[in-house]
Amino acid sequence: MMAQAKAQHSHDSYAQRGKTLTSSAQRLRGWVGSDPSKAPELADSLVQLTAHRLLGHGYAAAAADAQEAVRRAAELLAAQGPIGPYTSIRDAARYVTAVIQFGAIQAGLGMPDAAQRTIDSLGNIHDQLGDGLLRQLEPQTVIWALLCSARAALVAGDVAAANAYADAARARVAESGLDAQPDAAYLSIDVDRLVSDSRWAAGRSEQAIAALYAAKVRHEDVVDGRLQEPARLSPALLERLAEPLFGLHRDLADRLVATGDVDLGLATRRRLVELLRGVTARLGDPWSGQLAAALSDLARDLRASGRTVEAEVASAEAAAAMPGGPVVGEDHPGPAVSRGTRTLTWMPLPPGAAYAATTASTTIVDLATLETEQQRKAAAWLQAQRQVAGQQELEHVERVRAEVERAEVERTKAERAAAEKQAAERAQIEQAAQLEAERQASTEEAERLERKRRREERIEAHRLEVERREAEQRGAERLEAERLELERLQAEIDELERTEKQPPEQ
Repeated sequence: MMAQAKAQHSHDSYAQRGKTLTSSAQRLRGWVGSDPSKAPELADSLVQLTAHRLLGHGYAAAAADAQEAVRRAAELLAAQGPIGPYTSIRDAARYVTAVIQFGAIQAGLGMPDAAQRTIDSLGNIHDQLGDGLLRQLEPQTVIWALLCSARAALVAGDVAAANAYADAARARVAESGLDAQPDAAYLSIDVDRLVSDSRWAAGRSEQAIAALYAAKVRHEDVVDGRLQEPARLSPALLERLAEPLFGLHRDLADRLVATGDVDLGLATRRRLVELLRGVTARLGDPWSGQLAAALSDLARDLRASGRTVEAEVASAEAAAAMPGGPVVGEDHPGPAVSRGTRTLTWMPLPPGAAYAATTASTTIVDLATLETEQQRKAAAWLQAQRQVAGQQELEHVERVRAEVERAEVERTKAERAAAEKQAAERAQIEQAAQLEAERQASTEEAERLERKRRREERIEAHRLEVERREAEQRGAERLEAERLELERLQAEIDELERTEKQPPEQ
């Protein structure tokens, strides 16, 4: 039963819907080649597919099909001649929707100026067809248009206009009921983030944090705890659930720290780091870059709070997460706007510019009441979390202090053990050297005695040889003397014999 619940929890109905829409568009492409009457159906299919991807923040994936949708919608609109009273509202609405979707993709990919130029290109058709066209547009379409204009106004420094567009987008969300539709959750998050950025630039810090907190809560409702177990999710589902994570938490932490809620800002950064670790372990790049940036942000805030040891730990983790990545201490890049130095006011947009006709409804939206309710919820959250975050940071400081002390004790022990090991090794080396010296001395003594023995043997052999030679020489001399004596005796005998043989004298 539990396994079945987990399987349902990780089921990706969004991906299934995307596959169905993609398959439908591909099938219609094949049909249009032989049956041109299918062209409007194909254009509508491409618009639906692009809208689906935009609702899931799949900007890059939507680009190619969105361009084709604009081209095919433009061809269908141009086939009826110039824009005028007889222009098909359906064809015009399809074209306007496709163009706005393409602008939303440009804004989502970080090109707000290009997105605004795309929206501005629709000025003539709006003027020609008026409210009749606007009433044919889906609420989500006009919200994307308002988001594009607001983001462009922020980049251009027109903070008042950005806030007016943000208010209009918030009204369209509330009037249409999109804020209650799960499939449109990311669109509501985009509007809340836009309101937060616009209010922040207008110097309205409390409203900015309240809107960003509302976006964070909405995202947590979408995630429903699933980021705690990233291994159970498909890569596509995990990537989509985690897509708003970095920007939401980073901006919220930045603004909390800037308004003095440092502990809560640090807690928000730690939560972001914790979640990104799981996502990065599952998906790798580019999430490792976000993890490194989040750790760098944490290190910067810790260093600014005088917590150098913790900052160095976070800095080392950032370097390990992405070698050669962000430099700790530098201001991070990103879409976050600068905080306004004075509180601005602005006038609401006229109904046409606010696309009010697209959500013709009896529902009356009081933006002031909505904003007050957001601030009330945010204030309650801040009140409850400040003490928790403060306690957590105290515990973290104490834990780090204990870890530092334990590390110091371990370092001292390690140094002592290393010194003892070094002394033992040195004694071992000295003993080995002494034994080697003794062995060498013994070897040298043995060699000396051996040389002495050999020298004595050579001397003795020489003496014996000399004696032998002397003995031989004496023997030879004795033999020679004996020979001479024998020759002398023989001569005497010979002489006697001769004398005896001679006759006596008469």
